[in-house]
Amino acid sequence: MFKRIEKESFYYGFPVVLMTTKDTTSDKDNITVISSTWTLGRTIVVGLGLANKGFLNLIVGKEATFNIADANIWEKIEQIAKTTGNENIPDYKKKAGYTYCPDKFKLGGLTKTRGIDISCVRIKECPIQIETIITEITIRADFAIVECEMKGIFVDEKILHDDSHIDVNKWFPLIYKFREYSSTNGSLGVNFRFQEYKK
Repeated sequence: MFKRIEKESFYYGFPVVLMTTKDTTSDKDNITVISSTWTLGRTIVVGLGLANKGFLNLIVGKEATFNIADANIWEKIEQIAKTTGNENIPDYKKKAGYTYCPDKFKLGGLTKTRGIDISCVRIKECPIQIETIITEITIRADFAIVECEMKGIFVDEKILHDDSHIDVNKWFPLIYKFREYSSTNGSLGVNFRFQEYKK
């Protein structure tokens, strides 16, 4: 038996990503905690609120790095989750308890690593970092859908099997499931298109 439910929004969960962008005016680096992302080939598609500092940065700077978090840093992420790099906090964010934070790296205890192909920094604590160029932005009523082309993929050697394959036995992405932090802790099987390494 299934029961129909009504909800204002329905968020069922995605991996947690820390998107880094650069303010081209002040040269400050910003972190935007997101989880509404997906990939197709070498394209990343992400949903962003229009008032996010990250969105405001990328419509000018046209670059973003997607730092894929693992289960080890969920507390650091939660530390910065209710902050914004936008000094002009919209009313709806104020009501939700957001505060302005000019340096989320310091607040969360996260380490900047220089970008290689773009100017946006990478986050050392994230085992997978993907540098991108923004190719298309579609504005909706109160959010944007942003398409990004991957320019460089950087993976911590600790989770690699060889030069081009990730050892899935060592990779535990942080999942934001119904707004609860969780991770992958066991395999049920692999899809016929599986391309990484597994014992």
